Amino acid sequence: MGSIWSVRRARATHLLDRTPHASEILTFYAGLTEVQERVAAQVPAAEWLALIRSPESDSPWLRVDTLPLDGLALPFREFLSRVADLGTEQIREGARTLLSGDDDGRIDPLRNALSSWREPELGRGPNPEGEEVEEVESLFGFYARAFLDPVITSIAQATSTHDIASTPETATAQTSALPNDWTRNSCYVCGGQPQVAVLRDLSESIGHRSLTCSMCATEWRFQRLTCPHCGETEAGKLPVHTAESIAHVRVDACTTCSRYIKTVDLRKQGNAVPLVDEMAAVELDLWAQEQGLTKVRTNVLGL
Repeated sequence: MGSIWSVRRARATHLLDRTPHASEILTFYAGLTEVQERVAAQVPAAEWLALIRSPESDSPWLRVDTLPLDGLALPFREFLSRVADLGTEQIREGARTLLSGDDDGRIDPLRNALSSWREPELGRGPNPEGEEVEEVESLFGFYARAFLDPVITSIAQATSTHDIASTPETATAQTSALPNDWTRNSCYVCGGQPQVAVLRDLSESIGHRSLTCSMCATEWRFQRLTCPHCGETEAGKLPVHTAESIAHVRVDACTTCSRYIKTVDLRKQGNAVPLVDEMAAVELDLWAQEQGLTKVRTNVLGL
């Protein structure tokens, strides 16, 4: 199996003909994964793991806010140079604006993202169809998140060599390393928010539910029939919505907090890549927004 970036890219390309309404999104994302793969290759994962690893027994296991910014400056500049060739004019222009500044100012988006790491949002990013977003500095927030994704994921993968974490693209429901008592709605490895839920059948558990981190792709167990934002457990307040166009992805909503998360059911589509398939199901996000729902955590494209 290739890198997680090549797996995501292959899945995005595979879905192009099957979800034509999301073709622009998937085409842009496929190009972005190539840039992210280059970033991942530059990350001294083991070295930075030693720098940001939390004291033994502390969770999350990585102190992401202590990443060495001096070591991120050059890779971020190269990342921006490559992103300037992708996407809409808005995305390209934003990258050129950052590149025109000095080194210290250029990494401000990274500094801001790391300082607010455990907050629900780093800021919505632009979607590749060019729709405007309301958040101030949303474009710079997109660059920060799209860049930090491969950085944090590479470090999280390094922890797996020490039996700490696994990622869904490189392992099949490896759960032996998960803390048995971890029931929180944030990632126990990096502290990130969940982007998507996953359903699968395991030998010891039918309909096993897990959450997937929006930043490092770590999976952890989470209770069925529980809102991952507010913890609501009353079934009548947790409606589900599906669409025929992509039947293995659904919306799990909560009327108590007006939040939702999308769930990818691997029992219906075993070759799905949850972080990609939820992105392709953009019609579900549009439906949820019409209902006045807010996503627990947007994906890297701000959807």
